[in-house]
Formats: sequence, C-alpha cells, structure tokens
Amino acid sequence: MNLVGCWFGAIPCCHGAGGLAGQYKFGGRSGGCVAILGAAQLVLGLVLGTSLVRILDWFPVGILGVLLLFAGIELAMTCRDTNSKGECFVMLICTAVSLVGSSAAPGFVCGMVVHLLLKLRLHLFN
Repeated sequence: MNLVGCWFGAIPCCHGAGGLAGQYKFGGRSGGCVAILGAAQLVLGLVLGTSLVRILDWFPVGILGVLLLFAGIELAMTCRDTNSKGECFVMLICTAVSLVGSSAAPGFVCGMVVHLLLKLRLHLFN
C-alpha cells in the first residue's frame, strides 16, 4: 500500500508511520533525519550492545507517551483534508473496521467499498 499511496500524497501506513510522523512533528523534514537516526541507533547498538537495554529501562515511559500522543495527533491531522460528510463517513468506517478487526486490511477494503457505494449513489441519483 505504501508503494502505491505515496504517489497520491498518502503518508506511510506501517508500524514506522508513527515514528515518521513524530519526526516530522518535531522538525525532521528530509530523509537526512531518518538516516541520522538510523546511524545513531546502529552505533549505539554496536557500541553498547546488551547494556543498552538497561539504559533504556531508565528512560521515562511518560516521555514515550507524549511522543506517541504527538505522533498520533500528526497522523490524525490528515482528516483536515476531508471536504464532505461522505468523506468523513468513509474515514470513520475505515477506522472502526480497522480497530475492531485488529488489522488495517479489512478497514481498507470496507473503506473502498463504502467510497464506491457513495460515488455510485451520487451518480445514480443526481
């Protein structure tokens, strides 16, 4: 989905999307910030090894929660681009089915079906 969606202006839809949104929210605007982060993680892993786990245990979980909150808000800001009630309805259906089904795939399929049905209804009754 990421390979197709990026050409249409979509944001990445994967486990790393929250991290990407968080980096964007806190100022990272290019691929360089991802490369620097990856290099830093690689160096830390190679230099510190298993002792890094003990260091990360000291990291306050509250800070991670705040980062997750801002990443979620940044990802949710895409709803600003909805122009009609129909688009909002499709977005809500996608979200609800994805959350209930514990996977994004059924939400994506249901969202596509609902979108097509709304478009079909618009063309048939107008």
